[in-house]
Amino acid sequence: MDIKSELRELLIRNIGLLDGVDELSEQLLRGAESGGEFGSDSESQKKWLQRVDFHLVRLDATDYARALIRSIWLAPIFAGTDFGSSRQRDLAQVWTDTARGFLGELAFQKFLQERFQVSVKLSSRRGNLEEFLPSDIEQIKKPGENWREPNLKVSIKTTKFNGRWLDLPGAQFEHSDVFVLVKLGISRVHFLSFLKHISFIRDKLIPRARELGELSEAEAQELWNDLPDFAPIPAYVAGFLDKQGLSLPIHQITCAVKGKKKKQITISAGVGLFSPETVRVHPEIKKMDPSGGLPIAIDPIIDSLTGSHFLANSGALAFEKEAWENFIARL
Repeated sequence: MDIKSELRELLIRNIGLLDGVDELSEQLLRGAESGGEFGSDSESQKKWLQRVDFHLVRLDATDYARALIRSIWLAPIFAGTDFGSSRQRDLAQVWTDTARGFLGELAFQKFLQERFQVSVKLSSRRGNLEEFLPSDIEQIKKPGENWREPNLKVSIKTTKFNGRWLDLPGAQFEHSDVFVLVKLGISRVHFLSFLKHISFIRDKLIPRARELGELSEAEAQELWNDLPDFAPIPAYVAGFLDKQGLSLPIHQITCAVKGKKKKQITISAGVGLFSPETVRVHPEIKKMDPSGGLPIAIDPIIDSLTGSHFLANSGALAFEKEAWENFIARL
């Protein structure tokens, strides 16, 4: 079977994508394959396409506006630090980066509503970083029930379409019960195209440019025509991981020694709390590297593992309808 063509048609049918659909198909396919979501046989690929079909959510311009509003409300809180890192970021970058996270949360909210008729209210309160670690869901309403607090702390993580890892840096793993991974098919032009969609560029920026003599009428029209139109954003809810039942620190691992001149241990899949200390004492690693001197890499996100990360490759996540129903029953 031509899995890429099948995926392309699936995206068009569910999202209405035209421009950029080939690139998005390639990205989603690459991330799922490297994440171990399907194998090389046609039956495995067919089941994965059915998985995508069930877990695909369409985000529109209203969802993007909600994400931008919620993120600009919180951006000043997050601007000083990058969730445990000392790397300083520009406030506008924090704004758009945080918006992507909110889009993932909105996608999961839509997924629960559309597939299981379960409504949830997401957290968007200002406060200290520690207040946002435990759960992204503040309230839940199941069919026939009233709104209430959920019984589980759910953390929703967002990555790009080609992402393969659920990655929780620092101590975030300790604060939540269940972790959901959403893969977002967002491009670098979405923010600009949204500004065009709401006419900010035509009604605010271009008139100002004309006043300043920066653009002629013809140039203004040319600029407007060159700007991309807003397109719906596909979101793939890849699955979830429940801490219950995991054998920690490392539940499972797939790795190999790679490199000729500069050898290193490369971890390509796994579930657990990965750090130099936990990895080096693992029996499989000790066989490969008895002296414990080789550097450790997480393919492709960490060149040299130094701190502690909870990681799970997307192929290790629960995604079956029955698994979701059991999760919702406990929520």
